[in-house]
Amino acid sequence: MTRLVAGHPLVQVETDADGTPLRLRLDGVTHGEVGICNRWRVDDDWWRTPLARAYFKLVTRDGLLCTVYLDELRGTWHLERIFD
Repeated sequence: MTRLVAGHPLVQVETDADGTPLRLRLDGVTHGEVGICNRWRVDDDWWRTPLARAYFKLVTRDGLLCTVYLDELRGTWHLERIFD
């Protein structure tokens, strides 16, 4: 089961020098040592309002499975989806 998170709230993501997520902080809880299940890019709407995002499907040591993305135009990280 999967749940889209309304509004794609801001989250804190610590990355390595290449921009790969290492730790996720969500709702005041730090989920360390994340594993990356998948990654992809979305570049769209260049003719209207540009969109440039780097998506990561992450799994944490404590079992949280989620999708986060970096809004590359704003430099902010967001939570998009949580998997049950």
